[in-house]
Amino acid sequence: MVSTQIIVLSKQPYRESALLLAGLSPDFGKLSLVAHGAQKLSAKNFPAADLFRELDVEFDNTIAGDLFTAKQMELSFAFDNIAAVPLHFKMAGRIGSFLLKNAAPGVPLPYTYDTLKSVFTQLCITGEVDGKWTLEQCSVVIKTAYLYENGLLPEARNAEQNDFLENLVAAGIENTPLPECRPDYWKSLNNWLNSLLDYHGLAR
Repeated sequence: MVSTQIIVLSKQPYRESALLLAGLSPDFGKLSLVAHGAQKLSAKNFPAADLFRELDVEFDNTIAGDLFTAKQMELSFAFDNIAAVPLHFKMAGRIGSFLLKNAAPGVPLPYTYDTLKSVFTQLCITGEVDGKWTLEQCSVVIKTAYLYENGLLPEARNAEQNDFLENLVAAGIENTPLPECRPDYWKSLNNWLNSLLDYHGLAR
């Protein structure tokens, strides 16, 4: 039996009363779980199994395959406020799809996981708040973290670019202010990251 965290990025009914959950774990990368009885209104072990929630989970990883049976789940944090703004909810769905398509089962992604928490924290913010990340910045931050952690970012052309990317990765992990640059640079950076994803054969 092992314990880890998971941010739920996909949820669907399975058989009579079970749920199939898929999400990102810092220790196991893409993690797929079946939670038996989770659809029952009276279920006590899985009351928090919902989309865009961070859960502490226990499961038996000695069974072969990529689908594990959840034995216990507890809510760690709910990013439920993402749903308050439709555009934020749509962005969270796109980010979840990006990670589920590209993250490999069993490959730890602690940097990407912490960055996902930061991005979802930003998407929970409603209204105009100083320093709040734009949707494009959220997209840039998660893609940069994933490519960086997997060694897929090319070497920087100069020290200034290297410092910017290092500070960008750090800001994503720690949910701190993003490095300063021209407003139009974020679009250029997003286009560059998309071209890298295409080059490496990754889904956007």
